[in-house]
Amino acid sequence: MSAEIQDQRFSDVHNDFWAKDEVTQLVEEGIINGYPDLQFRPSVSIMRGQAANLLAGALKLPEAPYQPVFKDVSPKSSHLRGAMATYQEGIFGGKPDGTFGTGDQLTREQMASVIVRAFKLEDTGEDVRFTDDNKISESHKYGVKVLMQHGITTGKEDGSFDPKSPVNRASFVVFLHRAMIQAGMLEKESPISFNKPKTIGDFDPIRFEQQFVEVPITNEDKTFLRSNHYLQLVTKRVQPYAHATDHVYIYGVSGMKSTRVTVTKRELPNGDYFVFTELRNPQRLPIRVDLVQIEKGIKENRLEPYSKYPMKKDIDDTFGFDIGTSPIGVLETVSDQGTGQQMIAKSYRSRDLEMKYPNGALSQTRELHDEKIAHSNIVMGPNRVTVYELYSRGYDIVDQWYLSSAEKLFSSNQRMDAWMHESIINYKKRNKWYTANGPYNKMATTIEPMPASGRGYGRNLLLVKEDRVMLLYNQTQERYYEDLLHNSFANLTIFRGNKTYWETEVTSTYLKNLYNFTAPFVDTRFNEQIALFLYNGGKAFGHKDYNEGLRNYANLLVQQQKKGNVSALTKSAYYIPDYFPAKQQVRTHTSMNHLLGGMNILLMAYQEFKDPIYLQTASAIEKAIQLEEKKWIRSDGDIWYKRDPNGQFAGRDYTHLTLEDLIHSYEKWSAVDKTKLPVFERMIKSKAGYLNKNKKGYTTKIKEGLERINMSNLLPAGAEHTDAL
Repeated sequence: MSAEIQDQRFSDVHNDFWAKDEVTQLVEEGIINGYPDLQFRPSVSIMRGQAANLLAGALKLPEAPYQPVFKDVSPKSSHLRGAMATYQEGIFGGKPDGTFGTGDQLTREQMASVIVRAFKLEDTGEDVRFTDDNKISESHKYGVKVLMQHGITTGKEDGSFDPKSPVNRASFVVFLHRAMIQAGMLEKESPISFNKPKTIGDFDPIRFEQQFVEVPITNEDKTFLRSNHYLQLVTKRVQPYAHATDHVYIYGVSGMKSTRVTVTKRELPNGDYFVFTELRNPQRLPIRVDLVQIEKGIKENRLEPYSKYPMKKDIDDTFGFDIGTSPIGVLETVSDQGTGQQMIAKSYRSRDLEMKYPNGALSQTRELHDEKIAHSNIVMGPNRVTVYELYSRGYDIVDQWYLSSAEKLFSSNQRMDAWMHESIINYKKRNKWYTANGPYNKMATTIEPMPASGRGYGRNLLLVKEDRVMLLYNQTQERYYEDLLHNSFANLTIFRGNKTYWETEVTSTYLKNLYNFTAPFVDTRFNEQIALFLYNGGKAFGHKDYNEGLRNYANLLVQQQKKGNVSALTKSAYYIPDYFPAKQQVRTHTSMNHLLGGMNILLMAYQEFKDPIYLQTASAIEKAIQLEEKKWIRSDGDIWYKRDPNGQFAGRDYTHLTLEDLIHSYEKWSAVDKTKLPVFERMIKSKAGYLNKNKKGYTTKIKEGLERINMSNLLPAGAEHTDAL
């Protein structure tokens, strides 16, 4: 017979599998099924209750009424039909303890007796025996002999039968298939040859019995959590944000009291969605939980990996070594519904770190243990099985995320490659470890708590907002950038909580040593940039609340004079400090970049809301800068980094950042009061001259800003940079 060509049904029943024909035919007949993850698990043992159900279906036994004859079979039992029907037909009997033994493994000798009775096989008189005949129970010797006479079993290769061993699913199917063929209940079909399935990643079927619980991610496809532990939904909730909606499902793990699996689907306004999966295991026992997706109608399946661009890493004096890299890549899928793309991340295994202070303050970081490729898939005909593996070693947290769209995330391969390449080059400033509560990134070495490994990671507010993504979205309108921005808006809302401003949650030992304050505290630069991000992003997306962050932060700055939290030169000229500690009363230094950023926000708020208090506060800052202009400028033309509360100037300034701010200040005052411009023009010339003399280069923002204010002649010599140094 010529082989029939088919697509694989199960990832573990393939061309090299010895029982593929028998399994395929019985599955087609509806006699036996696979598991939800499209595996058959041939080596898993058959239980007596399962065998009873299978035989009742294969033989089409009539329904039998419930009888209370077995302690472990109730009217609601999943084995009710099989147990009652096979008991009534004399195929299965009970056990001496009064149970059916639904959860007991079916041994090979029990199987022999059951099949002989089920198919009414008779002794042919042929003298046959196995080498281990003496190990077969007396009650099953007849069944084993008859089964051998009829050729349904030939035993093991060494001539033994191995009567006490459990029957696995593959063997049971083969025995049942042979019996049904002999009985004329099935026709022997042509051998089967499977089309070779396609895999991405290290796809590896799990041989052992698994527990499944469905997670309602989409209506079109099936998504499950899979583990060798029983998983149960503990709670679910819907959390709406202004520009996204979270559907949160939390699952408990049997035998592990505090262990939880949380799956968060974040729906975005354009129909795309993120899925964040977190396995939080505060106990010693290792555990693996997989998120498994089953999709139909798949035509093509292609992964564009980040790894095609080699990453060159360095050890930074400020941040140390970052073991994080990039997402896995973009998976493009052509299906019956069209062409869609997914951005798929690696998994991140970490542990929580906390430092509690006597005043009740708290600093929170994480230690990143490892980053791992945790995604794989197999396509069998039109069906795709995708596995996201979360493996906990104990006392840790495992995170994984992906972003899914029914459309293309990138309109062209060139745009996609440009983002990947940029992300590899600037890996320290591009998010890759997203969670439902925001992204985690390598923190500076001057934080606490800092693990001995140096792998301290946290939620850095400058990276929770996606400035670079905003710029790229405005330039390209790419869907991926749109999705990242929606996600960023939600993450900023989550981070802020019920406050009107954002507090840094990690203690800086640099600031602690200077001023003896800890987290939480307000970083004025972070809050300024978040207000700008929400303002610009909100306008781009038509958000009604686009200026809420601007007003809140401007109000916070205005309040500092009333609180006495300023460094005053005169009654109408003062500096606002860089940081506002939440738990300590202390005045910190003022750095030029923070100062300009705050002043620019106040001018922006004045233009937006027309409240003169904003202009009054901005003017007080400008006047202070004007009064101490010569003190701010160093002998080499650069600007001092900061002014301490005692009036001393110190520190080497950022290379490019402050020049960007000065240009922005010049533009803001141009629109409000041109009499304020001279001091900023002089400082722009001084800072740009220093960069030019030392060939420090410039950023794209500097180049474009100088063009806008007609000072392109000041463009510093050197290379152009995407991000400010």
